[in-house]
Amino acid sequence: MAFACSTATAQSPDVGAVAGPEIAIGVFEHGANFHPLGGELIFDLPELPDGEIYEGSEEDGTVDIQLLYRSRPLRFALRPRLVAKAQINTAGRTSFATVGAEWRQHVLRERIYGQIGIGLTIHDGYRFTPNPFEPGLATGEARRRFAIYQRRTSFGSQLLFNPNASIGVRLNRRWAVEATWEHYSHGALFSKQNPGIDNVGLRLVHMLGARR
Repeated sequence: MAFACSTATAQSPDVGAVAGPEIAIGVFEHGANFHPLGGELIFDLPELPDGEIYEGSEEDGTVDIQLLYRSRPLRFALRPRLVAKAQINTAGRTSFATVGAEWRQHVLRERIYGQIGIGLTIHDGYRFTPNPFEPGLATGEARRRFAIYQRRTSFGSQLLFNPNASIGVRLNRRWAVEATWEHYSHGALFSKQNPGIDNVGLRLVHMLGARR
């Protein structure tokens, strides 16, 4: 009986006790118009005149590549993992760099897990895009600003918050796939301009280091 118990323990290790750091790569829809608590954020809006756009939707539908590093679980505060990630837009729109923490809970013999996190983000985009309708602009400058107005979002702050959530499926002891939601906004703390953006995608995760 003692042998059987020790064998079962060896076959089903405590992930929190033996988990190593992780690296991941992901592909995301940038501006996915999705929120896990609210479904679609925009519903059947009417057509706008040519050249006009809804605020916050300027970058929707482009693609991001995300690179991520997670530490092994820490031994306090419900065992968070520290996280650093870069989310790079492939169409020349806004990219994000984030540090934060994530908390994970496994179910079904550790084959599936849910994960929530929060982070602080800086970005290479616009706090406020230049006004293309400012009186007295030269034609060339007005056109340059209008092109920015159509393609880039005004986030209202260079510092954003990054609540996020994932559902992971473990393929084996070292590899997992995650379906992930990433949100970036500042909650109108730093200015009244706060469109925010929601990105959804998939990540391939690899655990580093040996496991018992």
